[in-house]
Amino acid sequence: MAGAGADADAAANKDTDTDTNRDLESNQPQQCIVPSPTSPLFHTGWETLLPSTNHVRFFASVDWAASPLGALSTWNAALRLQTFAVMSDSQAGCLYWGPQKVAIYNEAFVPLAGKAHPLLMGLAFEAGFPEIWPQIKPVFEASEVSGLAGDVHEIELFVERNHFMEEAFFTGNFNPIRGFSGKIEGFHNAVHEVTRQKVTHRRTTLLNRMVGSSRLHGENYPALLMTLLAEYERDISMALLYEIDDESVPGSQIVNLRGQIAVPKNHPIAPNKANLHCSEEGIIPCLRQAQDDIIDIPIDDKFAGIPWRGFSEGSRCISILPFSGGERLLGFLVVGANPRRPIDDDHHQFMRDLASKVSSIANSVVSAEEAQRRAEKLEKKLKDSDKKIRHMAQNATIGMLRLSIDGKVLWANDQYYDLTGQSIKSEERFRFLDNFLDEDRENAVAAWNRLSGGEGKVSVELRLKKMFVPPTGDPQPGCVTSTSFPYKEDGKTTSFMMYMSEISALKWAEQAEARKAEDAFEAKRQQEEFIDIVSHEMRNPLAAILMSADSITKSIAEVKEREITEARLLSALQSNVDSANTIVKCANHQKRIVDDVLTLSKLQYMMLAITPEPTRVQELVDSTLKMFESELQEKKITATASAEIETNNTDWVSCDPSRLTQIIVNFLTNAIKFTKDEGRREIKIKYGIATSEPRAAFRNGITWTPVDSTSPSPKSSLDRDPRQLIYLTFSVEDSGVGMDSMDMQNLFSRFTQANIKTSIKYGGSGLGLFICKRLAEKMGGEIGVAATKGNGSTFVFYIEAHRADLEENKNLPVNEFPFPLRSKCSPVGTKVPMELDLSNIYVLLVEDNVVNQTILAKQLKRAGCTVTIANHGLEALERLRETRLWHENLDGGKMDIILMDWEMPVMDGLTCAKEIRMLETTGQLVGHVEIIATTANARDEQLQKVLESGIDSVISKPFLVNDVLKQMRDRLSKVNDRVVPPRIKTS
Repeated sequence: MAGAGADADAAANKDTDTDTNRDLESNQPQQCIVPSPTSPLFHTGWETLLPSTNHVRFFASVDWAASPLGALSTWNAALRLQTFAVMSDSQAGCLYWGPQKVAIYNEAFVPLAGKAHPLLMGLAFEAGFPEIWPQIKPVFEASEVSGLAGDVHEIELFVERNHFMEEAFFTGNFNPIRGFSGKIEGFHNAVHEVTRQKVTHRRTTLLNRMVGSSRLHGENYPALLMTLLAEYERDISMALLYEIDDESVPGSQIVNLRGQIAVPKNHPIAPNKANLHCSEEGIIPCLRQAQDDIIDIPIDDKFAGIPWRGFSEGSRCISILPFSGGERLLGFLVVGANPRRPIDDDHHQFMRDLASKVSSIANSVVSAEEAQRRAEKLEKKLKDSDKKIRHMAQNATIGMLRLSIDGKVLWANDQYYDLTGQSIKSEERFRFLDNFLDEDRENAVAAWNRLSGGEGKVSVELRLKKMFVPPTGDPQPGCVTSTSFPYKEDGKTTSFMMYMSEISALKWAEQAEARKAEDAFEAKRQQEEFIDIVSHEMRNPLAAILMSADSITKSIAEVKEREITEARLLSALQSNVDSANTIVKCANHQKRIVDDVLTLSKLQYMMLAITPEPTRVQELVDSTLKMFESELQEKKITATASAEIETNNTDWVSCDPSRLTQIIVNFLTNAIKFTKDEGRREIKIKYGIATSEPRAAFRNGITWTPVDSTSPSPKSSLDRDPRQLIYLTFSVEDSGVGMDSMDMQNLFSRFTQANIKTSIKYGGSGLGLFICKRLAEKMGGEIGVAATKGNGSTFVFYIEAHRADLEENKNLPVNEFPFPLRSKCSPVGTKVPMELDLSNIYVLLVEDNVVNQTILAKQLKRAGCTVTIANHGLEALERLRETRLWHENLDGGKMDIILMDWEMPVMDGLTCAKEIRMLETTGQLVGHVEIIATTANARDEQLQKVLESGIDSVISKPFLVNDVLKQMRDRLSKVNDRVVPPRIKTS
């Protein structure tokens, strides 16, 4: 019967596919591409092609004929292809196929399925996960209508694992899959677990609320604490709070029940009062065991009859948390653990944090009560005489003052004046209220009204105008706890007493702890997000590099296996060139990510400097655009650059060309990325100069980003005339995908892109525009954007600059500027050097990495150079002794230039360079040998260190061989006579 049903379903599916294809043919002229019938996909036993694993064998053993999908032999090609994909995936994934959403999942998905595995294989979603079907069904339906993936965020699912039902949260999506008919036939579910983050955040929120609540630091803190804990019933399934009676005598400590959650009154487990040292009632023996540290106890029959909160099921474990103040034990908090979370390190850390917070609260209350008791005892002793009162009050450790019933200060001790910072002893009414902040004055007046209205004791926390200087951070208003009560003589209130205890340090510590917890959580979230993005952007190009390299290595074998013809050989060579180009593009992408991270680090730690130089704006823009010439041609993008405004024929300006180029390059990179797939592909760069109001140089509708107040104004080593101040304005307009207003809000934030799909579709670290914003601000400017969804984007910015003194710069050669100037733009009288012939160049390559050594040597030889190899600095010195540069070796070989790596064994490059310069100074080496450092250390301070060692110039890895050849030409072109003068041999 199952087989017949499967055949019928297959026939029905075939009819459905035929109808679908017929519909598509009538509406869509383009035909669907379906695998050839001769493909193994159509063979019986196709499942044997799947990876040979236990999970795949389990998959094949399922009685699929009894499922809605039918026997494996009846599955269509689309379902088979998707099954191959999910079974070979190392990430957790599950297919939900057909109208019933039948599950087909890989081995990595098994832990997420929990106890639903193994029955889930071949089961409809509604039957496999009935508890979440109402939530997921609309996701399926919406995706089937829109054709877009449906996202689920922190969805809760109870998974049976570790021998109990666990509370778990998952984030992922359901991606619709179209069959060869063109219709959506199923969904691919990619999911990852976020339980730990979710539960940690919930527990951290509870702890932060305990720290931040000032109401908890009062006499009625047990009731308020129980109310707060009751809100978190999943992690606090039950609770008991016991306090030790401070009147207890040593050896007979009495504990009193002050609060309870879930435990009924008069339950045997929770006696209201007991002797901690000898009682055997209920939980008391366990409290006795926990006097020194937190303990966990399993649930037994003593806990019967408790209506557990949270999941309405009994906890598997009870934790007893002792809390103390200094050396004194103050009480115990008994907490029922979350029954659906493991008793692991996270649970134990939560219990320790909870005990710490309760200890802090109880200790502050006890301290206040003890201070109050000391004050009350002191008041009793002061009744005999005013002289005695004054004498005792002056020696009190708390602020004390006596007020008349109309609010005048009758007397106060020195501690009060020190505490408040008040220096003038005034008898004006209610002058004492002036000590408090205006914001707290209302609370102080309310306390006075309650006191004069007949209340026996009034306590209130108030902030002072006197500032408290914390151990770190800015000063803040001091804080006191004020306790007032009536002073009676013969039963009649004649005055009021007020005691003040300073709690500024305690309040600051509480706030600091709360801030640290919040900052740590946010820093962890940003760090994880940043690591995920950078990992994604670094690993994606690695995959392309590996595949391209693999294609190149296999090409020779493929050509040898076939008959070698000229056409086939040319095809193989072209394929290798394409693969090599792919590797170069991927390497450049990774280099940009690394450069962004380094620039961000410098910005964050205020290490990035702005260095103004005389610059021609037109040449800078033209040379920057030329950097992208090949990429623009490849992607068929038209790019133009034009001067929009010219003021007073300003030609040379003083600015930082390197940082300015960095912003333009980033804008151009983004413009190309978002334009390359559009029908109209145009990029327009416009630049100009404004003498004032730089925003007015741009069209209306620009959204300007807020300027970071910490960004300093640009500075130069020279004093600039304010009258020479100008603004350089730039805009990069593209015909790309554009964006809406919501996307623009996220553009210039760190680690953030326009939306979540931007990173998936176009890549990127989310750092580029943030760095551009900070660079523009450091150069005294602003950055903005104007865009419309589907109609392209325009990114704009301006920076401060100065007119450059032509007299100072008229003799500067072209190659001293940080961009290549074409000969037609060279200043009058400048000689453009002829290109150096490399066929006569003798190069000493000092490199310890064999791969880099082999590749660079091969390319240098291909360019015509004669190359000698040294594996480290010591070998390099030995090779130099074999050349005619060595004073005793007239017949040695030639040596023109050294390419020197930095980090090497035996002797590093910097040490070797210093040794070479010393040999030149002492005459052992004749003449000056040019040294170019090739290093992966790219920070400015590292490059400065290289130059200080005696090396002539630096090129940072990664680089292309053309970059090396160009720099070799530049260095050797500056040497007028490269021939060593003849020397006389000495006997």
